[in-house]
Amino acid sequence: MKSTRPDDLDGRRLRTRARRDGGAHDDADRVRAVPDMLVGDVDERTQVDGNGPESDGSFSGLLPRRIGRYTILKLLGEGGMGVVFAAYDVDLDRKVAIKLLRQGTRSSVSGPTEPSRLLREAQAMAKISHPNVLQVYEAGTHEGQVFLAIEYVEGTTLRAWWQAARRSWREILGTMIKAGEGLSAAHAAGLVHRDFKPENTMVGKDGRVRVMDFGLARPTDGLLEALRTSLPEEHGLPGALETPMTRTGALVGTPAYMALEQFAGNADARSDQFSFCVTLYEGLYGERPFVAESLEKLRRALLSGEVRPEPRPAMVPTWLRAVVIRGLAREPEQRWPSMDALLAALADDPARRRGRWAG
Repeated sequence: MKSTRPDDLDGRRLRTRARRDGGAHDDADRVRAVPDMLVGDVDERTQVDGNGPESDGSFSGLLPRRIGRYTILKLLGEGGMGVVFAAYDVDLDRKVAIKLLRQGTRSSVSGPTEPSRLLREAQAMAKISHPNVLQVYEAGTHEGQVFLAIEYVEGTTLRAWWQAARRSWREILGTMIKAGEGLSAAHAAGLVHRDFKPENTMVGKDGRVRVMDFGLARPTDGLLEALRTSLPEEHGLPGALETPMTRTGALVGTPAYMALEQFAGNADARSDQFSFCVTLYEGLYGERPFVAESLEKLRRALLSGEVRPEPRPAMVPTWLRAVVIRGLAREPEQRWPSMDALLAALADDPARRRGRWAG
């Protein structure tokens, strides 16, 4: 493995490119950015140095005219695992994003094929209906390649949103609370995301925040039991969502945002809460809470539970830091009881409470 820089712990972000297309639709000739996670892959999120399979850097060949019932408008982005197109759904008169895997793609780390992961993502997201979760419309195949038809959103990743302008702590907190509501909806549906991070959260031009990329999601024990009892015994548990993503002991997630128990292969809703608080801390302070120059140093920092000293001058209220630090506790039992409990604490600004009393 190559030597790592601290910033590499969140995984190499895939190259994206946009091309102009001379289609007849009003906005088909405008270039838009597509979040990198739409073309992400398991290898890149599980290696601490982010050195996953390389893309050839460009989409080879002519754009397909259609994929399923969708008319292809233009290429939005691409990476080692696949490509993303802007497309038009003729039947429902709407624009969508099409995520199409490259042929023969396989995760070298864990064994399952990427088509299985993409179907897993579709099945997970289909279980959630919430304004703060990206919507999946359809999963299908095109000339032997698996594709997803996904809600088309003009916007940027959470990280790019942070960097686009100077944000107050209130702006960052408000945006993160919306992302947390999407994550809470996933938990209510019986799913653990297992890879929440800035690159897997999108802020639309409409201001709406959407959690996305459920390719590593796993059902909770409660959901698995519900599936078992609701299906006839002879049917078993079909579907990619119920199939383990990795062999025992393989790392699942992005190390810089993972709770200690996730390194051991144990993740539940409290692990997502930890990842959420790492992300929130990074948004508030411009750095992640645990000092780590390598995977081993990160493990040691998580074991000690030692969070970085607060930068000076302190721009984040003491009460808010305390709420976040609790969510970063080493032991899951010491964190907030649920995402809803955490979100309630984040919304409970003492200054606003005093203002209500004064009124």
